[in-house]
Amino acid sequence: MAVYFVDSSALVKCYINEIGSTWVLSLLDPALKNDVLIAAITGVEIVAAITRRARGGSISATDATAACSQFVSMIFKV
Repeated sequence: MAVYFVDSSALVKCYINEIGSTWVLSLLDPALKNDVLIAAITGVEIVAAITRRARGGSISATDATAACSQFVSMIFKV
């Protein structure tokens, strides 16, 4: 078990496939029981980054909505 501070630019890699996504996802593997700390503003930054990518056309609006929903449900355990 390890402790990591993950900023929004790293965490967004869990929801949008980018260089480094595999590495970040490996840190978050529940089997490793790592503690992951985020700043309070991270939630807003993640949603903003995902919607910015949709507005820019690099992901579809449908994929952006799904990614935001997945993120929100993970954070708030909805």
